[in-house]
Amino acid sequence: MKQILLSFSILMLVSFNTLKAQTDDQMKLDNLKYYLTSLKDNVESMRYYTDSTNVLNLLDQIAVLNANLEEEINKVVIPLIEIPQTTIETSEIEEVPTMEDLPQSNENFPENEGEGTQSSQDGFGISKYMPFKKKFNTNLKIEFGINSLLNNLDEVAGITYPEINTGGSWYWDFGLVRSARLGGKDSKVALSYGISFLKNRFKLENDVLLTTNESGNPQFITIQNVKENPKLNVGYLNIPIGFTFALSKKTKLELGGYAGYRVHTVQKNHLKVDKENIHEQRYARHELNNWVYGAKVSLDISGFHLVGRYNFSKLFNDNPTYDYNTFMVGTSVSLF
Repeated sequence: MKQILLSFSILMLVSFNTLKAQTDDQMKLDNLKYYLTSLKDNVESMRYYTDSTNVLNLLDQIAVLNANLEEEINKVVIPLIEIPQTTIETSEIEEVPTMEDLPQSNENFPENEGEGTQSSQDGFGISKYMPFKKKFNTNLKIEFGINSLLNNLDEVAGITYPEINTGGSWYWDFGLVRSARLGGKDSKVALSYGISFLKNRFKLENDVLLTTNESGNPQFITIQNVKENPKLNVGYLNIPIGFTFALSKKTKLELGGYAGYRVHTVQKNHLKVDKENIHEQRYARHELNNWVYGAKVSLDISGFHLVGRYNFSKLFNDNPTYDYNTFMVGTSVSLF
């Protein structure tokens, strides 16, 4: 019996070393394929960030070399190493286990081998710490600047109107934008689209509060004991779309528009009554327009973006008192 256990231990040790050698070879091959895939993705991404014909031609040559390299890597075959057979002497033992379930284990071996291969593809070894990253030409774009309101109606005596402090009224736009070149590799036009959240914050110079009158129309009323300028915040979830034209190597012009839905409205007031400080946050629609749509113009000069926006949609629903449109002027940055 001791002879059987010793022989079985030797067999398991040899099998383990053999399988380990095969796993190391498989890991090396998987890493080669991973780096080749990353190289191909980086080459495709570089096409988007250049307008030079010479650079594009060199990228084409690299693509041909990548294809040849991929063909050679696919030819690599990992040889199967046969596990040496060990003969167990059983002459001294009358009854020896036949290990009838051993063929059943052999039948399951291909399945286990497949699981090992899958583990390698999912990041065995070095690849586990280098996850696959695919380029989608998608940027997180942050746009910010000042905004204000344009009143298209003449002011009527006896009606309170908001006085916008333009220097203290800011807007922010956080968007995920994807770009795609239109036409061939030498095209100077690209299409951009995505989704964004636009927030307009209006700082009111006079101490007024937005409410709704008995007729259901919005109105601004004067409030007392105001310590800081009241603020009106309105947020929209938008879908932007635009076309970018490369005027030169350092100058690009973007023309586009956006449309969306109002998802956020809050008025912030800071009051002081005697020794008591009161911070108010009022959430109400007050007949604000739920829909927004407008136009956008952006000029990129050596990486500096000058952006102008105008909302063709009204800030309020149609009413005889307030007829406001929002305009914005700012800049933008891309994080990735």
